[in-house]
Amino acid sequence: MKKTYLYIATGAALLTGAASCSEDFLKVDHYDIVQPEVLLTSQAYVEQGLNGVYDLFYGQWNSNDSPTDIQKNWNLKPHMAFANYSMLDIQPNGWDAEFTKQEWRPDKDMFIDSWRRAYNVIDRANRFLDNLQNANPSIFDNGEATQKIIEAEARAIRAYFYTFLVQNYGGVPILHTGETYQTTPDKPRDTAQKTWDMVIEDLEYARDILDWNAWQGQTGRITKGMVKAYLAQAYMYNKRFADAKKELKDIIDSGTYSLNPCFGQIHLGIEQGGKPWQPESIWEVSYPLHDDMSSSADSKTDAIWWVSQLIASPEWGGWGPHFTSFEFCWSFEPGDKRLQYEVVRYGETHPYTQEKIGSSGESWQHPFVGGEHNPNNYNIKLWKEHPGAKRFSAIPSIHMRLAAVMLNYAECCFETEGENSAEGWKYIRLIRDRAWGASESQAVSPANFPFTLNTDPSVKAPDAQAYYSSYKRTPGKIGGKAQSFANGVYTEKYFESAYNYTPYTAPVWKVALTMERRHEFFAEYSLWYDLCRTDMVEQYLNAEYPKNNLPFDDDNVHTQRTFDYSANRMLYPIPSEEILKNDALSEKDQNPGY
Repeated sequence: MKKTYLYIATGAALLTGAASCSEDFLKVDHYDIVQPEVLLTSQAYVEQGLNGVYDLFYGQWNSNDSPTDIQKNWNLKPHMAFANYSMLDIQPNGWDAEFTKQEWRPDKDMFIDSWRRAYNVIDRANRFLDNLQNANPSIFDNGEATQKIIEAEARAIRAYFYTFLVQNYGGVPILHTGETYQTTPDKPRDTAQKTWDMVIEDLEYARDILDWNAWQGQTGRITKGMVKAYLAQAYMYNKRFADAKKELKDIIDSGTYSLNPCFGQIHLGIEQGGKPWQPESIWEVSYPLHDDMSSSADSKTDAIWWVSQLIASPEWGGWGPHFTSFEFCWSFEPGDKRLQYEVVRYGETHPYTQEKIGSSGESWQHPFVGGEHNPNNYNIKLWKEHPGAKRFSAIPSIHMRLAAVMLNYAECCFETEGENSAEGWKYIRLIRDRAWGASESQAVSPANFPFTLNTDPSVKAPDAQAYYSSYKRTPGKIGGKAQSFANGVYTEKYFESAYNYTPYTAPVWKVALTMERRHEFFAEYSLWYDLCRTDMVEQYLNAEYPKNNLPFDDDNVHTQRTFDYSANRMLYPIPSEEILKNDALSEKDQNPGY
């Protein structure tokens, strides 16, 4: 069967069709927004206009409303930053170090960058939808039915970016179809409830129109599965767990998606033998492999990102905003293979690049490194190449996958059936069994895959309900193992905890979901939001990162947490620039605590 992938790049929509033995490439011209009088003359022009809306899932090189680095950072910063930094499992350095102290300010660049980009997409979608409703159905191949599909995709994109805004900032100014910041530059802030209502309205419309398979066979377009997954999430924010449960079960039962049998193969780039849109992906932004992936490629296309350059250890040429805490590494149960697939630790050798962490010189031979004393462990979900080999990488940015749907479904089962829901524990078990390698005997590895797969299908994870019943009373780790360097030799050293962890008080199922999401979606796009939505932030921080003022030295590798929990930090601040420029906003509209 032939599958067609939709990539949007500056000046062209690149459709690549991957057959079993070959690849074909077709370039289709498009514009950021087709002029209204042209848009209404043919389906082809309407599709080009829709591609202009999809375009902003990528960064943009020649964007007048954002710094040039947003092109290469987009889908990493702000997305991964907002979803991970506040949890302390990933501890950035440099300009972003304030996240580890929860000292971010309204004038932070990531806030205004993300705000501008989200509204840029919403502006573009609103203009497109306004023009679309005036189109004569006769210009479409299948008349009004095709027109509705196009409308559904555009509305789903708009809902996606409103979801991003409301998760991060709470209630925001709502621009409806036809409204833009040019026509309505001063727009008051609406409530979070009204924002969610608009998201739900758009997604319910799209759900009832779109198919499970991508329109025209172009994988990369919005589908029913993507819409249902984000609609269910919106229902969960609104405590509509029965409604969410139905949408999530529909996705699971559709047969459209399946778990990757090997967790370590989910985030393979094309260079490592991976493929875009594997069966587990429900929504992703795919990055193609260009002929030129060096630094000279950055002004040629928007469809690039520099994950290895940005995430790699500074010791080996990266910029390192994904320093990974020792507490995160210690939090895995024995046998959970997700740790080896996600992190290269101090003293270990990177499985893909063969570079040993902490071996290049005395300044790197310590558990903490740099001026901000960052932990000397690194995320390898997306760091899979030496930064000097290629500036950019063709690794997909997977925003929603089946594992998230399964764990969200489990949560809805517990919320509607009680804490002993057999169905809820069943889906937690499925995720954990995959983590222990139970399905790896079904995986087919690329030639250069650096890990040994489990070949025993009888391997199972320990019972989650029993394990987390104990864990919630004694969370964290009393201590953990890390590498120590002395006289040119690495030795394993055991570090005892210098402080007490606070037990969880939440039900066992909620602790289980918190920790399984923590291990499953590390350096992805949902962790902080799930903690906030489930009201688990305070318990999580006190259990996994108790407040302390421990020194940074080779004999203590615990995270120094100096801040108190604040409910105000569960939302990020409305960007100060927006308050200054929008006459309908004032300081009283700012989120509490800023």
